[in-house]
Amino acid sequence: MKKNSETYFTTGQFAKICKVNKRTLFHYDEIGLFQPAFIDENGYRYYSYHQFDLFSIITVLKELNVPLKEIKTYLDERTPERILDLSKHKISEVNKEIDKMIKIKHILEETIVYTHKGLNSTSSEIKLEEHEEERIIRSTSLEENNINDYAEWMMNFKKFEHSTQSVGASFVGSMLDKEAILAGKYASKSYLFVKTNNRNNTHFSNFIKPKGLYAVAYHHGSYEKIGRTYERLIQYIEKENFLIQEFAYEEYLIDEVGAKDESEYVTQITVRLKSKNL
Repeated sequence: MKKNSETYFTTGQFAKICKVNKRTLFHYDEIGLFQPAFIDENGYRYYSYHQFDLFSIITVLKELNVPLKEIKTYLDERTPERILDLSKHKISEVNKEIDKMIKIKHILEETIVYTHKGLNSTSSEIKLEEHEEERIIRSTSLEENNINDYAEWMMNFKKFEHSTQSVGASFVGSMLDKEAILAGKYASKSYLFVKTNNRNNTHFSNFIKPKGLYAVAYHHGSYEKIGRTYERLIQYIEKENFLIQEFAYEEYLIDEVGAKDESEYVTQITVRLKSKNL
């Protein structure tokens, strides 16, 4: 070999350094995308150290799902101006993908928190807790929109979920006003809501879940039977000499995503209280 062996690499060496299979280099050579610097008289391929950067940009573009045919066109016609345009365009795509991945990570983190809380709850337990003020995003009134059909309710639920799903917002829950609770109309939800730490929201109706004393109960089982837990919660509140304030907040800790059997569903019900003596 007449070439300086210290500045050239065999196919195996080049593939190992670039962390690819040798077959990838053979394929790129066959389609004219990326060819060795030279082939010796015995048919062995050799790559130059100058080619590492070029191979890196091929790898990056491939990771961005750019077809090999388009990558070849770019390499055949590359100029400084084209690499500028390509880089700016791909940065925009990468930022969108990063935003998507951050949202997915947030959903997974929320799932862990909610599921742990559901698994650590008991259906017989009712707790009194002091809660700090919480900022929430609230939907339009479900009652004013006359949403009674379950299919229509679910459509509104998914639409609200999609529009509010972001980093800094929790999973969607439901609000049930005290009149409906006291009338035993436990399926008559007033609003959908998500908790949020975004103070600059201008697209949705902001609402404050007030600071105060709350009764917290956990319903284990299907949504259709949640009235049993509400009735038990009402009895407890009356026994402890409290009155229900404003709304009950339902949060679905374990639902169809985490359990096949409805008996394993867990819904947290939180109600603000006021002493009868005040």
